[in-house]
Amino acid sequence: MAVEQSVLYHWLGSLSAALFLFTWFGLYQQIKAIESRRLAGLASTRSLSMNQFSSSYLAFYANFIFAIALEPFNHYLFWTRIGALLLVLFVIVRIWQERSSRKNQLIVAGSVGLLLLGLVSILYRPYPGIAQLGATSLMLIVTVILVQGTLHQCWLVYTNKTRGDLSATLFKSILIKDVSTLAFALTIPIEQAWPLLLLNGMSVVTRGLLLVLIRRY
Repeated sequence: MAVEQSVLYHWLGSLSAALFLFTWFGLYQQIKAIESRRLAGLASTRSLSMNQFSSSYLAFYANFIFAIALEPFNHYLFWTRIGALLLVLFVIVRIWQERSSRKNQLIVAGSVGLLLLGLVSILYRPYPGIAQLGATSLMLIVTVILVQGTLHQCWLVYTNKTRGDLSATLFKSILIKDVSTLAFALTIPIEQAWPLLLLNGMSVVTRGLLLVLIRRY
């Protein structure tokens, strides 16, 4: 039974990681749209919510830290999320450059700082129990932030009656990622995996709503 569980873990982990590449592609498409408008001298981050993208960054970051905190180290979550963090960070920087403010500057600085801290934390594995508790707490906090950030983006699309420069491909790929991550999380003991299930489950619900609005407008 343990062997079958291990095989399922690695099979679904590999599938989840492979499907996550669609998220990388979706982020690339979003960046491509931004850069195309930017080179044309147009507003390149119109309708893009800093709230939404910074909360997405934190969601990827929570998965990233969770992967480090797990024993054994979860390569399937770690490597896919670090790529996503770098791509979302690029979008955040572009939003800050176009809409320069103290708040956006702090978001960029905080995002870079968190990424560096996460990378440094790898040197101190395996984490003691308190670090696992910290990773779980981070997942819960980020779940709340992600939900409000996505709902804020939904509100912008609804009130403006346009999706603006939002990429539908990006949010389709994120939904694929979330569903595959949920399946993968079910192969991890529930006492460890429940924060991952909660975060990605709420992401499916709220981003599914956002995708409906994007397609409508």
